[in-house]
Amino acid sequence: MSEIIVHTFGGFDMLFEDKTFSDTSIRRGKVWTVLKFLIAHHKRAVSEEELIEILLVDDDCSDPLKYLRNIIYRLRKILSEYTKDIQHINFSQGMYSWSPTVEYTIDVADFEDLLVKARDMSENTENRIEHYKNAIELYRGDFLSGENKELWLVNFTNYYRRLYLNVVEELAQLYEQQTAFEEVILLHNEAIKIEPYEESLYIRQIRMLITIGDYALAKQQYQTIQKLLKKEFNVEPSPELMNLQLEIGRATEYRNTDLTHIKNNLENSIVKKSAIFCGPETFKRIYSYDKYLDERVQFPIILGLVSVEFSEETPENNDRLRVVMKTLRQIMIKTLRQCDIICQYSVNQFVLMLTASDGKNKMTPLDRIQRLFKSEFDGEGVNLHMQAMTMEEDEFKDFRENKI
Repeated sequence: MSEIIVHTFGGFDMLFEDKTFSDTSIRRGKVWTVLKFLIAHHKRAVSEEELIEILLVDDDCSDPLKYLRNIIYRLRKILSEYTKDIQHINFSQGMYSWSPTVEYTIDVADFEDLLVKARDMSENTENRIEHYKNAIELYRGDFLSGENKELWLVNFTNYYRRLYLNVVEELAQLYEQQTAFEEVILLHNEAIKIEPYEESLYIRQIRMLITIGDYALAKQQYQTIQKLLKKEFNVEPSPELMNLQLEIGRATEYRNTDLTHIKNNLENSIVKKSAIFCGPETFKRIYSYDKYLDERVQFPIILGLVSVEFSEETPENNDRLRVVMKTLRQIMIKTLRQCDIICQYSVNQFVLMLTASDGKNKMTPLDRIQRLFKSEFDGEGVNLHMQAMTMEEDEFKDFRENKI
């Protein structure tokens, strides 16, 4: 027997061999309502009372049971016209269900199965990512979109919408763990096409764009959601989004700040000590950092500042600077250890917090970054200015003046 394929995300169609059984071809009042309800509850049998309740919300009927059975008869007849007299709907002890002898593939069921696999922590990361991607590919829009929003259907729509947004967030977390920031951005590009008013998608994407130094696109995305919210809901962006916009403004300034100024600024901005509330993925990262640091507390913490500067002969170019900063970020991620922290401080500067591996060669990581950068950009009119100091020191060492 051929398999029947049912799509419910972004609309409805049922495929059987060379025939397409779609919402436009079978939208026949109450018959269509019963079919939607049975598909939505494909995992279980539904009672006659449930079906009568959704059919007669605003209607009076002298014989509701007869009315329901007439609709079921018509639905069976319509379905058999498309699928060669296959018996789709079973009836037993006052309950209707899909026939167990019919082979179905329903996208919502596949979506949930893939999510279970993706959340299995015993799976390796690559497999989990693949399961998340396959689940996202199935979600083409709201559950049975375009339909009249009966209360029961609204509940299903909201359930699958929340599930989809959770899938996007969980996949983004896996990508971030692998420093695959560009993948996070592309993932959110597609998600925003489906959920254009969801602020959380813009917040994460803008954060990633700031991380990789693409401030122009970050600003563009902020302006997009700002205009949408104003036009559709007459509201302003959330405080979290507005703070990101301020961060974009600060970061797009070309700075020549020295490390002492940054250190003083950080120490003056220390907030009241309290417990940190965070999600499970962030907790795991913090735990890993603390465990790693605990083994090396005898060595100092180094604060570093890495600035990109163009020579006088090389004109400053924003596109060129973005390429250089992206390459520098990749060099640092590959060079530094898992407990080291990298933060893009401005359009041309990174601030680093490093743990020295020993007391004698505490500046070796910065020296290594400098050498790799020089090998990448030697002779191209771009230079790396580096400063470093321990937490206890009051003055920094300048790479242009001191070989570290």
